[in-house]
Amino acid sequence: MRDIDDLGCSLGNDPLLLREHLLESLGERWKAYRKAVKRCRKRASEQSVHHLRVETRRLLSTLELLSYLSNTVQLRKAHQSLKKQLDAFDDLRDTHVQLLYTATMLRDFPELKPLVKRLERREKNLIKPAAKTAQRSKLKRLGRRISAIKSNLKVAFARTGVLHSTGVAGTVALPAAPAGRFRPAVRLAQAVQRTFNRVVELRHQIDPVHLETIHCTRMAFKRFRYMIELLQPILPAVKPRQLIAMDQYQTMMGEIQDIGIMIERLDALLEKKKFKRLPLQRFRQVLLQRRERLVQGYLNVADQLFTFWADNRVRRTPRPPQPVAAHAI
Repeated sequence: MRDIDDLGCSLGNDPLLLREHLLESLGERWKAYRKAVKRCRKRASEQSVHHLRVETRRLLSTLELLSYLSNTVQLRKAHQSLKKQLDAFDDLRDTHVQLLYTATMLRDFPELKPLVKRLERREKNLIKPAAKTAQRSKLKRLGRRISAIKSNLKVAFARTGVLHSTGVAGTVALPAAPAGRFRPAVRLAQAVQRTFNRVVELRHQIDPVHLETIHCTRMAFKRFRYMIELLQPILPAVKPRQLIAMDQYQTMMGEIQDIGIMIERLDALLEKKKFKRLPLQRFRQVLLQRRERLVQGYLNVADQLFTFWADNRVRRTPRPPQPVAAHAI
């Protein structure tokens, strides 16, 4: 059985090296986020909005991880601001998904053209407030908070007994802090472990009849994936190919969620009776069949999850994939 201290050591034995990696990573995430905001300000397209959402989530994940080391008021305020911005793009993102599905099916379902036009109008209307959200992003204020977070992180690491001098080349090694006072590597390992444990818990609760269970697992897995992505350079056991595999694993769950959003939209239109019923029902049946295949495909490889964080303290309780009936979902 692996001890949490073993996981801590895998994050690097050198507190200074760990600190510099975290500071550099936070700086890179902040730079990428600012660039995405400015890009979205110029043109709030589907691509720029998606890019901003991804960079916002990555910066949020970084702050969540750092909160285990220095959970300051500035960090919590930055997290709250970013989360509020992310939520503001939800409707536009869902509309993009719906438009993608209907536009790609026009060849087989030309009768969906009125629906595509309706979604294009909705997208256009939602892009304006999305652009305003990007315009209202107070980068200077958030930048000051990021700077404060960096300073507080340095203070926290000083408690390990390692400090930076003012000189460029100077590193002053002080006596190590007493065991149990502040061990950043162990704290980060515990953060990753808790996040992974939550994913495992939700994985065991997946029920193909209730697809929201897959969505919940995906959201928890996304947080875990971003943590691993951030720490991968100092995690010897995590190879670049694992990051690719984790992205593919998450994408499988995301495709199920996306097609579910489209089906919900169709159901709402059928209820309002704003379009001819038969074409929408035919299209809905095609989507149901596709979702059935996606769900079954994910269930066949769902336990790949246990290869992403090798810790035998997590009990794997495999069960054979259950067949998914279209009428059940």
